[in-house]
Amino acid sequence: MMRIQPRQSKIPVGISQCAMGDPVRYNGGHKHSKVCTELLGQCFEYVPLCPEVAIGMGVPRKPIHLLVEKGNAPVDAVRVVGVDDPGVDVTGPLRQYADSVVPQLERVRGYIFMQNSPSCGLHGVRRYLDNGHGIDSEGVGLFARRLQQHFPHLPMEEVGRLNNSELRENFLTRVFAYDAWFRYVEGEDTTLWKEGEKVPSRIARLIDFYTAYKYLLLAHNQDATRDLGRLLADSKSMSEDELAFAVRGRIMQILSRPASRKDRTNALMHSQGHLREFLNKQEKAELQRLIEDYRQGRKPLSAVLTLLRHFLPRSPNSFIHNQVLLAAEPAELGLCEFR
Repeated sequence: MMRIQPRQSKIPVGISQCAMGDPVRYNGGHKHSKVCTELLGQCFEYVPLCPEVAIGMGVPRKPIHLLVEKGNAPVDAVRVVGVDDPGVDVTGPLRQYADSVVPQLERVRGYIFMQNSPSCGLHGVRRYLDNGHGIDSEGVGLFARRLQQHFPHLPMEEVGRLNNSELRENFLTRVFAYDAWFRYVEGEDTTLWKEGEKVPSRIARLIDFYTAYKYLLLAHNQDATRDLGRLLADSKSMSEDELAFAVRGRIMQILSRPASRKDRTNALMHSQGHLREFLNKQEKAELQRLIEDYRQGRKPLSAVLTLLRHFLPRSPNSFIHNQVLLAAEPAELGLCEFR
């Protein structure tokens, strides 16, 4: 039986310190995000870091940017230097600082970076040639890139993108899944089992996890979810650690693709199939009509999930009861309107 339950405490998440409202920007200002602190702060316990301050650059400080030797250079072929004085090169110190905080960040289950930053930007950071001319927007902040290498499956997002409710919900979904993986599959949450109860093997917990997430994964990417099922069915050649790493990576990759209305409808119809025999004719029609209204864009997802949850107690099938897709996950907080 699946034991994934919502965490009772806030989830540790790393964040660029300026997003918390701290005046650590190069110009002495901040980039306070109320979405992060007031909305997401309801379920996140933040670990704020500013790599530029941490390496001793001070506040205020001379601005820095990403320097490349030529266009189309690989994302890692950059240096971080002063805008006014290219002789100021903080590439090494930023990398070393990122390496130094790895032990501290082992416990975080997500990271929110400040956009457009040469140290923390996650997408489309401007890159420059040594003559000062901007060449492209293909860069990743050096600190953020180093953490990507250390934590390849860690859910990451930018502060500005979290103003979009769909991206916010997707980030929350990934953070909750990543956190649940460590608590259940890796056995970090010992409260999931009663004292004296036999704990399933790690492989059994891994399969439980995939099974519980199956319909949610289908809602994000049907083909990739079926590929993952095949990987699990034919995994005898892999060690336990290799299999766990591969499955966790596939799950996080699938969830990083925003769920489409078409794929979500498919997953909802699968869920409905497990309940049909326990519904009368009118209830079946009501549920079918609501799913179709969602598919056509006339009703929100929450309306379908609410009705499915209402009918759920009628089924004795543990498979459908354990589906994370139907759980009242706090990820739905991401879809709240926020001003």
